[in-house]
Amino acid sequence: MAPSNLSSLNGKVAVITGGAGVIGEALAKYLLAGGAKVILADIDCQKGEALAGGLGCEFLQVDVSDNFENQRMIQTAVKYHGRLDLVFLNAGVSSQSLRAPLPYDPANIDVESYRRILAVNIDGPVFGVSAAIPALVDSGGGAIVVTSSVAGLIPWALDPVYTISKHGLVGYIRSLADELSTRGITINAICPGATGHPSTTTGRPSTRRLPPGVALLAPELLAAAMVAVATDGETGRAASVVANRDPVVQLFGFGEVEGF
Repeated sequence: MAPSNLSSLNGKVAVITGGAGVIGEALAKYLLAGGAKVILADIDCQKGEALAGGLGCEFLQVDVSDNFENQRMIQTAVKYHGRLDLVFLNAGVSSQSLRAPLPYDPANIDVESYRRILAVNIDGPVFGVSAAIPALVDSGGGAIVVTSSVAGLIPWALDPVYTISKHGLVGYIRSLADELSTRGITINAICPGATGHPSTTTGRPSTRRLPPGVALLAPELLAAAMVAVATDGETGRAASVVANRDPVVQLFGFGEVEGF
């Protein structure tokens, strides 16, 4: 897969959910560098407004688990800029980010975190896709990229609930691709490994618990891959992006999954 051509982003309008996080920030910077107009959406209003103010783009406070808020997000983006071209449904949570007990014990479920993970990670993209379709059609077509995870392709015993959600996204995207292509919309999943910046004091990520030997993927590399997947015209795939590669982006037509 060839890197995206930044000039092709000029004038495009993009929405990023989970926009206040490290992936959202890196993606916004990449899109803005290409001349795109960016709307960040996140439930964290304080962090999101500060980031958007520094980048020079708009921010919307959105709880992606709410269908109405997804509709409002897309309608507001179109109101701001008159069109919509790129939708990055990137918001997500895990048992760790919700401070639920780990490793997961199937005999003692933390019901609150279980419901929240599925609401954000499954309902969020389902509602986001639904809201985006009419706006993308009105713009003559466009692209949706949903952030899954390598945990959407392989088992992750530490957090099976997160794994449920990310596997579900891959299946949902594959199932929608053919029908959306008739409307001029591509839809793909991006499946990164652990992503973030190392802690300056410990050399390990400050908010992620990584298994031994697992390297951290720079969000800037992931952002470039996300835009490439959004702009290459293909659909119905999962693209895995892992650290300590060039980065290698493996595109799965799902005959088999290699490298894990």
